[in-house]
Amino acid sequence: MWMTWFSICDLSSWWWLLLWWLLPFLLGLFLGWLLWAHFKQKYLDLESKFQQSEADREDLLAKLRVCRDSREQLHQDILHLRQKLAKTEELLERTKTDDSSSAPTSADATAQPFVTAPTAGIPAEAQNNLQIIEGIGPAMERVLHENGIKTWADLAQTSPDQLRSILEKYGAKYKIIDPTTWPQQAALAAEGKWDELIALQKSLGITSQDAVQESKVEKWLVKIGLRKQYKQDDLKAIEGIGPKIEKLLIEAGITTWRQLAQTPVSKIREILESAGPNYALADPTTWPQQAALAAEGKWDELTALQEQLRGGRRV
Repeated sequence: MWMTWFSICDLSSWWWLLLWWLLPFLLGLFLGWLLWAHFKQKYLDLESKFQQSEADREDLLAKLRVCRDSREQLHQDILHLRQKLAKTEELLERTKTDDSSSAPTSADATAQPFVTAPTAGIPAEAQNNLQIIEGIGPAMERVLHENGIKTWADLAQTSPDQLRSILEKYGAKYKIIDPTTWPQQAALAAEGKWDELIALQKSLGITSQDAVQESKVEKWLVKIGLRKQYKQDDLKAIEGIGPKIEKLLIEAGITTWRQLAQTPVSKIREILESAGPNYALADPTTWPQQAALAAEGKWDELTALQEQLRGGRRV
């Protein structure tokens, strides 16, 4: 018994026992350090790659924003070009349907004022023509007819939002068209307020760089005979002046409305009398007054005055 106790208490035995347990711990610690050093380097490498990936991601996001901005700008440009294309197609359709006489053919024919002719009302077959509305051509008129909008009154009572809903059903080509003013134009047409409609359309219509802007409704009114059309300084616009008298006045140096307005009636009579007895019968009393109204563009007043004249004489 004493020997067993001594063996247990033997210091060398305890030392070997401690060493037996300590070696695996130290070996595990060493291996752990090796693994930590190895994976630490991998972690640092991955961290560096992650930061580089984040930098690349930010760079790509910046490029993506630039691409989106460019795409949006291109989209706006496409819409603008489509609008111009739609208006150009409308002008082409209008050119095909208009009489050749109503279209200016030279620089001298571009400035064309319009004078209301002394006629009453619009022919039944010409009423409710939706194509007189700026922005509506033959194809668009068919679309509106298909959706129950067949008269000026129908169009006047349809809101722009309702019109947009109709246009959206027919695809992108129609979706980009702006119908905002169509009801307003149609209301003026339905009420016969042609001068107001002309003024509105001239603020909306298309004009070339070298031509005076001419509205659709003006062309239409001339076409159906409700209005007359004259070139700038066309002396035949004056009631009582025909081609022969116009030629006499031009030969006498009176070539414009303004010049005729400033010419005394006595001087005009001298020109007529010198051309022979047939011309002396003409009455030029109101010619300067009419010419002054034409020169100032007061067509409504000129029309009202001419409705009181026959051959230049008051009746």
